[in-house]
Amino acid sequence: MFVLPRKLCFVALFLMGLASNSFGVGLIGEVSVNQTSDTAANSKINAINSARRQILSNVLAQYSDKDSLIELIQNTSDEDLMNVISSTSVSNEQMSSTGYSANITMNLDNDAVKKWLNSNNVQNWVPLMESGERFTVVMIVSNGIQDWAELKRIARDDNIEIETQNITGKQVVAKMPLSYRTKFTAAVRDAGWKYTDNDGVLQIWK
Repeated sequence: MFVLPRKLCFVALFLMGLASNSFGVGLIGEVSVNQTSDTAANSKINAINSARRQILSNVLAQYSDKDSLIELIQNTSDEDLMNVISSTSVSNEQMSSTGYSANITMNLDNDAVKKWLNSNNVQNWVPLMESGERFTVVMIVSNGIQDWAELKRIARDDNIEIETQNITGKQVVAKMPLSYRTKFTAAVRDAGWKYTDNDGVLQIWK
């Protein structure tokens, strides 16, 4: 379980943004912090470091194996975690002689995040910042028509459009709107399917 420093209070102000555009999906997180230490400067440093960990945990838990993610975050230094953040902004900042509070927003670097997770063997489906608006999914239908019918039902129940490209033996290659990637992955996972990400191509099987 991800444990925050005792002096750091994260108020329920987290939001996870999925900013869809022609270049893919941006990952954004926000937390409110209230930190005390021996000096205001140290309070601010500790608050931002802890905020970064909480934002990564909150945002990426929706795109990866949660237990492996949390373990990785706990075992990664603050300096290394900075490498997966593209920008940080602060609002409503207040400081005293030993305290610091603010709303902290961070934009994650999709490519850096994906490289970090992959290099540490954390299963994930972090969306790539790609130029197209559709992604490829390869579906292994071991039980043939039965599995294919189940996948189409899952997609239909969630109003997801599957554009079949080709069917070869027990393999179906299809295209889907990029904005549906997270929703479809969660749906097939809940239905008992396994999945992996191979350079942006979603592969699923039972």
